[in-house]
Order: sequence, then C-alpha cells, then structure tokens
Amino acid sequence: MRPEEPSSPPPPLAAVLLAALALCVLLTAPPGHPDSSGVPAEGGDDGMGHLLGAAAAEDEVPYTAVGTVSFPGARQERALHVVSRPGEGVAIAPLGSREPAFVMRESPEALDGRLLRVLADTYAVVYAGPGELEGRPVHRVDALRADGTRAGRFLVDAGTGLLVGRAVYDGSGRPFSVSRLSGVRVGAADWPEHAAGGEPWGDTLSPDEREELREGGWYLPEHLAWNLRLVDARSTRLDGARVVHAVYSDGLSQVSVFLQRGKLESEHPSALGDESTGTGAGGDGITTEHDTIFGGGTGQYRNVWESGGFVYTVLADAPTGLVSSAVTALPEPGAFGFWARVQRGLSRWGIG
Repeated sequence: MRPEEPSSPPPPLAAVLLAALALCVLLTAPPGHPDSSGVPAEGGDDGMGHLLGAAAAEDEVPYTAVGTVSFPGARQERALHVVSRPGEGVAIAPLGSREPAFVMRESPEALDGRLLRVLADTYAVVYAGPGELEGRPVHRVDALRADGTRAGRFLVDAGTGLLVGRAVYDGSGRPFSVSRLSGVRVGAADWPEHAAGGEPWGDTLSPDEREELREGGWYLPEHLAWNLRLVDARSTRLDGARVVHAVYSDGLSQVSVFLQRGKLESEHPSALGDESTGTGAGGDGITTEHDTIFGGGTGQYRNVWESGGFVYTVLADAPTGLVSSAVTALPEPGAFGFWARVQRGLSRWGIG
C-alpha cells in the first residue's frame, strides 16, 4: 500500500452551488429503496417475544447438539459438534474430525439485543404458528419484507426456548442458508479436549471513537444502507497501521467491512487461486467499477478495492442482494474526497 495522495482542487463556483443545492435535497429526502420488497416492513412484530426468549435461553441453558449449516444453492453442508456452556462460551468442532474445537463467546446462531432491534426495524417479525423439528414441537417465527415475502425463518424449541433452526431467503424466495440444531441434549456436557480459545478481534470502538474516526476521513456510517445497520465496530493495528472492522446486519445476515488507509499495489484480480467463482464484472447489482464479487461453495462473498486513500475489504455470508447493498453504499473505487461523494449523490438523482 502507498500513502494517501493530496486532494484534488475544488470545482468552479457554479458546480459548487449546484452541488450544495443537491446535497441539501439529499440530506432532507428520505433514503431510496432498491425495490418495493426492500422497503422496511411495518407490523406488530408479534413473533418477537419468542426470539427474546431464545436470546435469554442461550444465556441460561447448557446443551450439546449436532449443528448443520447448509447452502442449498451451492449444495454444500457442514456438520458440527456443538457444546454450549453459559458464561464460558460455545465449543464447535467438525463432526467426526480430530481437529481441535474452536471456542467462541457465543453461538453463531445466538440472538442478542442489537440484532433483534435491527431485525424489528427492518422486517415484520410475525408468529407463523407451531411446527415440529425432529418430532419436537417448535414455534415458527418469520421475518417478512414489506411485500409479504419471507426474508428469514426462526425455529424456537417449545420446551427449552432455544433457537434450534434458522433460514435466510434471497429476494427470489429461495433459501440461501439453512442451519439446524439436532439431537439437542440439555445439561452440562464434557468440554472438548484441545479446545482453542477465540479472542475478540481488536478493541471495541465507542460512539465517541467512531465519530472521531469519521472526522478523520474514515467512512464508518451507523446506517450503511436501508437494510444494513452497524452492530459492531472494532479496531486493531497491523504493522503499526490502524485497521477497522465494522459489522453491518439486517438482523438475519452479517456483512464485515474492513478499512485501512493506503492503496492497493496491484489491480483487483480477475480470478482467485482457490475454488471461488466470480459474479462477473459488476456482479449482481454491483457497479462495473467494482469488478467482481467472489463467492465460494460455502456462500461467502468477498470484494477488495481502494477509494480515497483507503482500502475496503468486504466479507459476507449473505445473499448477493444484501452484499450488493453494502458494496454499492461504500465509496466507489477510485472516488476521492468530498467532491467525489457529492458527484456520486448527483448521479443518483440523474444530475451530472
């Protein structure tokens, strides 16, 4: 990476006035939405009580289970041995493998207050009635878009209150990812041998620290897109340089954005050296300047580019439409400084 270059000179006065007027319009107008199904849904959220109960149960009920995570579109599935001990964390290991278990502070399926607030703000969270999973009664809770289509489904065990199933659907109604807990046994279980602890990535950034970074030129909005809000922000140092990790979510999936000052030494590759495949130039809903979003068989997407003296890296296990919302909301490749952002806003209104 190379140091940031000086800013370009300001445009003529007429352009300044036009840009200022347009900027006022942009700041006072409601945020645009990609389509009717993207408008945040309104509703009574009568299913939220079951999800709040599942969040509480995760902090109170010890259990062991077999977890499966599948990506139907890629025909991929992973099976995991899961041991949860409230207060200690969750140990996860590939089923039938000799690999050491990895310990996390909480289950990857865990719900917390931040995600539930975002979920309720983005979707209508409705109770879809009783159901069964492996013969056990469950409560079904759906997250619905404004047009009534299902964006996600949760299965809450009626007996223990634990979240035992979750599915995320893309804009076409197809399941993007499906996860289940089967063979759930409640009670203290033996901790896996040779478990490796997972330490948090960097230090949590307080609201004041986030605002200080913004004043220093870092693009770190609290609301990245209509369906993506900041749920976690951390910072660490790599080779003496600050790296920020921001996590955005719609309450169902999460998108990680890594930011670091500098420039890429080479152009974004047209292919990766593993089994990942690209979406093609521009991707699905991605501007052509972003080149390709790569996605492997596990459903993870990644994209790297530079803009305005910063390098952006996006990683996500999420439907392509949600990844598109994140990528297009971030500064475009090659954009630099205030006037580039103003021009970007003008172009969205058909000006310039």
